Amino acid sequence: MSTTPTRSIALTRKQDAAIRAAVASGRGTGAREVVRAAWRRRIGRQGAMPGARPAGERRDIDRGSV
Repeated sequence: MSTTPTRSIALTRKQDAAIRAAVASGRGTGAREVVRAAWRRRIGRQGAMPGARPAGERRDIDRGSV
């Protein structure tokens, strides 16, 4: 039994397409890896768990560039 917490999330079609494109282009071996890498980059930019989104981040997420 794993002690790693898991989450089930709902994605927009654009977010799903961005994840699929990242996997297809070789930026990750699977959706899990792509999402984890994006989350690590987001946390790294903010230094901690976010309380508010930086300006423009929502646009980046919608475009699939995060």
